Amino acid sequence: MAAQPPVDYPPVPADYELPRRVGLEEYHRLADQLAGRYEYHGGLMYPRFYPPGSNWAMAGGTEAHDQITLNLHIEIGLHVRTLGRCRLHTSDLLLEAGAHEYYPDAYVTCDDAMQPGRRRMQDATLVCEVRSQSTAEFDRNEKFEAYKLLPGLQEYLILDNRRPEATLYRMSGGNWLQITCTEGTDIRLESIGLVLPLNRIYAGLTLDPDPTR
Repeated sequence: MAAQPPVDYPPVPADYELPRRVGLEEYHRLADQLAGRYEYHGGLMYPRFYPPGSNWAMAGGTEAHDQITLNLHIEIGLHVRTLGRCRLHTSDLLLEAGAHEYYPDAYVTCDDAMQPGRRRMQDATLVCEVRSQSTAEFDRNEKFEAYKLLPGLQEYLILDNRRPEATLYRMSGGNWLQITCTEGTDIRLESIGLVLPLNRIYAGLTLDPDPTR
């Protein structure tokens, strides 16, 4: 087998912040004071889009990431409004998963009345992340393990930013099943009763290149 060429990682930005090891209370204090969004995993506070262990530096999401997320919000948001008992949340609202805290690209809560001034949610029925180069491995592994701590989580969806493809993890019979949805197929979100054609998420978009190919 021919040797694979080395991956050409982009340089780390000059203003990149190393993750800080802080307690949860200190994270809450700092996150409320600092500009930008910071997530918390395993005792480390880090800028969103650059989790611990990532080899990629990103100041934010790409245009493809942004448009995929927007299309997802539209499709899920319009649907959950018809359910009455569920709400879609965006990356403006923290989600607590055990001792970890994240800003998912989208997530749905059900049977939980709104509370004045609430800034963090403690559970979700469905969590969705749009892949980025810096977070891909983290979303699939460490972050998924943390999301499993959510007591009501039924499905976890990851949408690819390089091709029309989605990976759906569904809790069934005490086990997590992995389902791959490719171009021309439907994403069946049983947690909220939505059949979502994958092409409606990716229609007309210019996606990001895959630097590992």
